[in-house]
Amino acid sequence: MYCSALADWDPQVYNAIKWTAPNQGTDTIAYTSAQGITRLPMAYHGGVDRDESGEISQKNIERFTSWVQETLPADYCGPVVMDYENPWWNELNAPSISIERLQEILSVYAEGLRVAKGTLPQAQWGYWGIPTLRNTSEKWRSQGLSLAQLISQCNALYPDIYDSTPGSSQTKSTTEHISKVLELANGEIPVYIYTFPRFTGQGGDHSLFIPDKEFLAQVNAAMRAVWVDANNVQHRIQGIIVWDSYKYSDSTKWGELDKKHKYYFELLQALTAAWKKAMQGVDVQTSIGGNPLCQYALSEPQNSGATLENQVGATEELPQKLSDVPLIENDRISGSRIRNNRVTE
Repeated sequence: MYCSALADWDPQVYNAIKWTAPNQGTDTIAYTSAQGITRLPMAYHGGVDRDESGEISQKNIERFTSWVQETLPADYCGPVVMDYENPWWNELNAPSISIERLQEILSVYAEGLRVAKGTLPQAQWGYWGIPTLRNTSEKWRSQGLSLAQLISQCNALYPDIYDSTPGSSQTKSTTEHISKVLELANGEIPVYIYTFPRFTGQGGDHSLFIPDKEFLAQVNAAMRAVWVDANNVQHRIQGIIVWDSYKYSDSTKWGELDKKHKYYFELLQALTAAWKKAMQGVDVQTSIGGNPLCQYALSEPQNSGATLENQVGATEELPQKLSDVPLIENDRISGSRIRNNRVTE
């Protein structure tokens, strides 16, 4: 499905910012809509395993299936991500794990993929953050550890390039990591990268933003990542996903945060445009299918409140509905890069 013809590189930018209340991100939504930046759908808190129990029950499957049917068009072939961290994340990122235990954990992830692909076979299903930086390290792989069992069943890969260490450049390791992820994808499925404008690893404090120059350098390092196959074909990332959550900022800072997000998208649009121009005439494969719509996600809503009910397992309380919040599909802004209003299709 995903093997595509060689072409000039045209990396895309995607919006996955998590809103927590209506009327957040007004400037960002206006900008991304005008630029044709599409919204990446995410199944939070376990994906199929919505109670994060480590087991996928029939109830889990039914709830997840309902979310897919309510959120995505039946012919959707764009990127879609499941966020499945608990209860496995510490073990998957440990310096060592037994091969038997790893296979046991991956079998649950694989079961989630089987369910997801059963609901929407053409979508680019994958898990946030996988493969991790640990999973591509030489020390981890030298123990005979591999995610091949899982990767072979993914329709896309979604590693993150988050920065956890203020004042320390991680650009070299970022390029190496994403290059290894591209190699693991083997030219068969697309690779998208997750970016986060705040530092992680600060004892749970996410209030510290990465300086703009460092943020851009980190993304640019992932843009430099390349895997060249046996036929001398270049493979590069399909796109850049911007993730952040309003829960990390006090409500008095939401207006300022909206302006920050808009600026990040402006920076990334300029960066991808520069790469596209510089790579003209160089054939690149990102493994997107032949349908042009497959490189885009969902259209941006006109109001953040339109997406709150579709955040699977969201921990934030949904504020009282406002009468002016558009909650139906035909209230979304249309554009040449996105499918037409599916309510009338």
